Amino acid sequence: MVLRFRNLTKCHFSISKLLNLIEDKRYPCLGPHIWMLNLGCLWNSKTNKFKKFTLYFAVCFFISQYVKCVIKHKPSDLKLILRHASFHLGIVKACFFLKNYKKWENLIDYISTIERNQIADGNIDKMEIITEYIKRDRRITYFFWALGFIAILGIFTEPYLLNEKAINGTAGVYVNVIDGYIPYGGEPPGYYISMFIQTVLGFIVSAVVLGWDTLVCAIMICLCGQLRIMRWNCANMIDVNDTEKSRSNIAECHRKHVTLVMYQRLFNSLISPPMFIYLIVVSIYLGISIMEIVKLANDLNTLISSFVYLCASLTQLLLFYWHSNDVDLQSTMVSYGVFESDWVGMDVRCQREVMLLGYTTRTRLVFYAGPFNEMTLATFIGILRLTYSLFTLLSSTSG
Repeated sequence: MVLRFRNLTKCHFSISKLLNLIEDKRYPCLGPHIWMLNLGCLWNSKTNKFKKFTLYFAVCFFISQYVKCVIKHKPSDLKLILRHASFHLGIVKACFFLKNYKKWENLIDYISTIERNQIADGNIDKMEIITEYIKRDRRITYFFWALGFIAILGIFTEPYLLNEKAINGTAGVYVNVIDGYIPYGGEPPGYYISMFIQTVLGFIVSAVVLGWDTLVCAIMICLCGQLRIMRWNCANMIDVNDTEKSRSNIAECHRKHVTLVMYQRLFNSLISPPMFIYLIVVSIYLGISIMEIVKLANDLNTLISSFVYLCASLTQLLLFYWHSNDVDLQSTMVSYGVFESDWVGMDVRCQREVMLLGYTTRTRLVFYAGPFNEMTLATFIGILRLTYSLFTLLSSTSG
């Protein structure tokens, strides 16, 4: 029993050491996400020619699939695109990220800089908040990566299992995951070259999807934590023995809050277009996936992979809307901190400044998927209802 416990301890220790390798002191919260973006050839892609070429090649390969779908007019081609919608959304996310690379870099630098300054300051209360939200981010990130890896493994092993059946004579079609253009036929050996290209590009785009999605969630978690720190700053800004220091603290709280609001709006502008496209595609895809799961009761392998992929999509959607909703709630709590301070004992002029700060810190920080859809839990429930409606419509049409 003792030996087994020691083995578990060693295993845990080695996994912790392995995960520490992807940490970066320059990015206290966002270190692992930068590593994943590097793996997906997104980070430093403006200066690294190999990364730039890889991404452009992936984009062209995916576009060739759309061209083939339009030219051939085969329902199976459209079904394949919808079936692996996350990869195509990864290309959309990569394109938007590259288009706004400098803004992303500016946003990440801002978050990392304030975190480094707060850690260097050594305030115990602030450190507790930072440590708490970093741990929360790591738990969510590693769980999401594990779930994503299982889903990706299921997607890329399914064609090989089906192709094995084709070799045995029980089926006659070689299945693709990303049916992009290659100057070879659909039969071996050209098929194997195509599958190698699809697998490599698929894993790169998967790293883009995992990196982008968890980065967005991480920044939302960071903003939520910084809003809690902002509330703490407001609650402790008044020094009843020093009016000038109190007024200086009020001005500093106002400056920090205005800056935080500015970067939240920048962040919203960066994620809003991809989120809008994601909202439309996922709503359609979820309905189709549920219908497939109902129909594939006899095909266990495809049923499991479809179910895992469906769970991954729902988890991904919930993570975005849950943390967006959390930021919205925390933003309304900052003004509470203003009136938790010792403002009553100050002079009238200082009290007026406190009142103005309390008014300005009431600003709601809301994220939007497109121009109209707020990213809240109410919207998430609405998406589930829309998905069920689409499922019933498709079921009645196909039936």
